[in-house]
Amino acid sequence: MFETMTLDSKTLIIKSDNEEDLLEIINFINQKDKSDSINSFLNFAEKNRIEMSDYKFNREDCYGR
Repeated sequence: MFETMTLDSKTLIIKSDNEEDLLEIINFINQKDKSDSINSFLNFAEKNRIEMSDYKFNREDCYGR
């Protein structure tokens, strides 16, 4: 079991009862960063979306490039 505490935007303190939790802690940090990055990108994309009413996706255009 581990506990996390955020001091500021660049400091995360992680306290663990067991030294063997290191792999789980690393996985938690990696997933947290990825989730934050993905959510940040999705928020940006939502705010800056440009709708093209006449656009129609054509899968054929994706091949051979």
